[in-house]
Amino acid sequence: MDPRLTEYDEHYPQYVQVEQIVSDLITANLRSAHITPMQITHRVKTRESVAGKLVRKSEKYPTLDNMTDLIGFRIICYFSDQVDEIASFLRRLFVVDSKNSIDKRSAIPATAFGYISLHYICTLPRSGAYPEDLCNIPFEFQIKSVLQHTWAEIEHDLGYKTEFGVPREIRREFSRVAGLLEIADELFLNIKEKLDVYKETVRENIANDRAYDMNIDLITLTEYLRHSKTMKALLSEIASITGAVIEETDPEAYIPQLAFFEIHTLGELKTFIETEHDGALLLARNALAGAELDTLTSIVGLYYLMRSRLTFGNYSENQIAAFFRLQMDDETRIRNQTQRILKRRGL
Repeated sequence: MDPRLTEYDEHYPQYVQVEQIVSDLITANLRSAHITPMQITHRVKTRESVAGKLVRKSEKYPTLDNMTDLIGFRIICYFSDQVDEIASFLRRLFVVDSKNSIDKRSAIPATAFGYISLHYICTLPRSGAYPEDLCNIPFEFQIKSVLQHTWAEIEHDLGYKTEFGVPREIRREFSRVAGLLEIADELFLNIKEKLDVYKETVRENIANDRAYDMNIDLITLTEYLRHSKTMKALLSEIASITGAVIEETDPEAYIPQLAFFEIHTLGELKTFIETEHDGALLLARNALAGAELDTLTSIVGLYYLMRSRLTFGNYSENQIAAFFRLQMDDETRIRNQTQRILKRRGL
């Protein structure tokens, strides 16, 4: 038997232990750093895979210590700039072997095609937190964007690793696709950066009471729920009914509901809150008084504001039913919800 495989068998439990330690570390620390990759996968290379690699590249791996990817992690990011963000994060968390790590984004020739990613070879830090023998075991990170990952998977499936293996007449097609994916990566990043700037502008306008004419979309509505003094005051009053804590949630479903009431700008939303404040609070107190609720979502204010307008406004039964059809398809539920609104008009 190949002594390198015997060594693999002896150290396999340690490989599994290192894999688990590293997985737990990156999961916990990414969460605390508010970094959200699309996907993290990891594995310990199987005995069969190791044996096959030793046959194919025996001279490259005279000992098992030369095989730095026995433990492998793949981190897929949504955007290309997150590759560097996660790389910086990993450098703080682990010891990076710069000599054996490679940035294929800069290593690949400008005229060539192929997948690009960042490869880090790391070990656990010798801080005393881990047994010394575990700190000697390397593990590999591959970090790439989702489009870089897409290229790598398709390239692997087609079976062509370099341009030399591709028939000449197809080579140009490979290059064109690689270029398109690279452009798409840049464009997605561009969109993300523009959305970040837009979000910051919305926050500043809300804080300085200059958001009156801003149209309602997911970003403006989300930021208004977070930062508007008018909305925050109403949420605080509703939460105080049960002593609940407000938890943020996605308000996108409420955009067409606001449009039902002809509310299309943040200024119109502010007027809506001020007009329906008392009715919304009355309905909330009737519904929540005595309820043992620890949390309420950030859309609870919108919920009771709309119920107030339906209850105390001049809406017909058909109009109320039309409002509920924006949220549900079940006609029985729509009818029941409509009747509840009509009954509340006696409050």
